[in-house]
Amino acid sequence: MIRLDDTEICPVCRRGHLGRHVEDIDFHQWTDKGLMRCGATIRVSACDACGFRSWGEEAEAIMREALRRAYDRSP
Repeated sequence: MIRLDDTEICPVCRRGHLGRHVEDIDFHQWTDKGLMRCGATIRVSACDACGFRSWGEEAEAIMREALRRAYDRSP
């Protein structure tokens, strides 16, 4: 995984700049109860030139919590 290290230049294309925004995402995750559909609101960094997208540990924690809630609700 590429680390952003708080830079504004895209680490992939080295041409574009990273813009940060909040985004609602939907994702699926396999569990022992089957496929879980989850949603979360996370902060995303995206390059304006190549479209590279990344998020950090905070977003990963939010997504894990969304999965835990979906798992707890399922039969």
